[in-house]
Amino acid sequence: MKKAHQGMNFIVPALLTLGVFVIVSCFGDFYFDLNDDVLMKDILSGAYTGTPAGHNIQMLYPISAFIALIYRVFKGLDVYGIFLCALQFLCVYIVAERAFSAFEDRISKVITALCVFLFMLGTIGSHFVFVQYTFTVGFMSATAAFLIMTHEGDGKRDHVLAVVLITLAYLIRSEMLLLTLPIVGVAIFARWLMQKDLFWKYLKLLVFIIAGIAVSMVLHKIGYSSSEWKEFNNLFDARTELYDFQYIPDYAENKEFFDSIGLSEAEQQLLVNYNYGIDDEINADTLWAVAEYASGQKTDETPFMENLKASTVSYLYRLRHITYQKSYEYPMTDAPWNIIALVLYLTAFVIYCLAPDRSKKLCGIFSVLLLFACRTTLWLYIIMRGRDPIRITHPLYLMEIFVLLGMILLESKNSKRYAYVPLVAVSLASLIFIPNQFGVIKDEMAERDVMRAHYDALYDYFAQNRDSFYFCDVYTSVKATDEGERTFSEKMFDRVDNRLANHDLMGGWASKSPLYYDKLSAYGFASMHDAILSDGVYVVTKESSGIEWLSDYYLDKGVNTELQKIDTVADVFYVYKVTSAN
Repeated sequence: MKKAHQGMNFIVPALLTLGVFVIVSCFGDFYFDLNDDVLMKDILSGAYTGTPAGHNIQMLYPISAFIALIYRVFKGLDVYGIFLCALQFLCVYIVAERAFSAFEDRISKVITALCVFLFMLGTIGSHFVFVQYTFTVGFMSATAAFLIMTHEGDGKRDHVLAVVLITLAYLIRSEMLLLTLPIVGVAIFARWLMQKDLFWKYLKLLVFIIAGIAVSMVLHKIGYSSSEWKEFNNLFDARTELYDFQYIPDYAENKEFFDSIGLSEAEQQLLVNYNYGIDDEINADTLWAVAEYASGQKTDETPFMENLKASTVSYLYRLRHITYQKSYEYPMTDAPWNIIALVLYLTAFVIYCLAPDRSKKLCGIFSVLLLFACRTTLWLYIIMRGRDPIRITHPLYLMEIFVLLGMILLESKNSKRYAYVPLVAVSLASLIFIPNQFGVIKDEMAERDVMRAHYDALYDYFAQNRDSFYFCDVYTSVKATDEGERTFSEKMFDRVDNRLANHDLMGGWASKSPLYYDKLSAYGFASMHDAILSDGVYVVTKESSGIEWLSDYYLDKGVNTELQKIDTVADVFYVYKVTSAN
């Protein structure tokens, strides 16, 4: 009987996870949500340089090297796509198994399984289809926190798995893991408060988490220890500062500054349109100089206290604002995430207020308040920095929801009614939003199919002309038209081609990296500047991007050029041949 019971604790969560996978699969293909994941996939698979590369720039080296190694064995598979999807559905299973096994009686198990199932579909739903590594990391961190909160007994499995999830999450997207780590810390602290006799156990857990992160960091630094990668990392940091937090000053109004750093108007235009890869003289020093100058020129920067006040107003509005999603990301809405979080906060607070033991009452109330204070600090931080897309905000919600749910499940051991109310409430909120979630996914899928029709045609054009090479204007690679079309993304598991691609961007976050020079070398080029003027090499832009900036750049370098449009692809992409007229 006991074996049968344990078997159900495995089988039901597995079937639940399979059910979520099957349902979301019915909406169409899985997508890499953003172009960042696509380029990372190309680097890892070998499509970028011709050989699977362990340095994919965005991830830490150990996990990148491991995925690249798998690509060497399974050359024709979308290994990176499988990796991200597998991690997400693994988290679904872990959460479902832990929640389902928290109860012994059948009714409680059914309610819990239904709650998890509806939550995954009605709340997380779209993230299973439009996959982004930042959200995946947040999901892993939240799952680790849930394991920590619900751990019971003397076994070490939960804590070992939590450490593995957190370390792996750090390797995949260190910035996101570090953003969520304070809430993991709250979970560990809350469990220690509830079981003070297990101080050394939770201290050991914290030490292992820190050790996992430290070892990962050391291995990453070793992997990027060459002078070439150190030089590029400096440029990467400068690029991030300039494009994510500063701006490109107008040339005419700041001519004296640009002259002082040796940057002409044509070269400044390369920074504006992000195509600075063509100019070998634009380096980390150039980008740092522009970023620092732009920072000093800001006259509209909001004072800290004023920014904090405005951000607090926005934060409080998002806490209480409830509406259906109109589209996948923008305009943003936090429902049903904020509804579920509010229900769980109130439930956890009431449960601990009613606790008969005074020590547990005080520790529980303090833990709930500490969690809310932590989430408030994190939210104000991202809002003040203007970095609050759903791939960041939804994982933050997920973190606190799982921690609160863990608190409630712990107390349900004393009285099941403590769990029934929040579980039913979460189920109802998720159920109500399922039609909206499915509608959002359907509409987003249709709009991405329109976008893919353009880029599939362009990729087919590249494939049909493999003896040629194509440099793409950066903003052309981001969006095919300016008429409300979705930005570039790519389907997973469809049209998989891991052969060396005969095209590259003229800028972007991988530009001027050792990988970039390896790609040029694979085609016999020393620089993009010279390659564009070579036979069989072409430039691809869209109409709104123009092409005059390219002739202006070469003229500034003393080269007269002739630009001939030789082809049009999908009615939106123009293919140009650039020849020297000197």
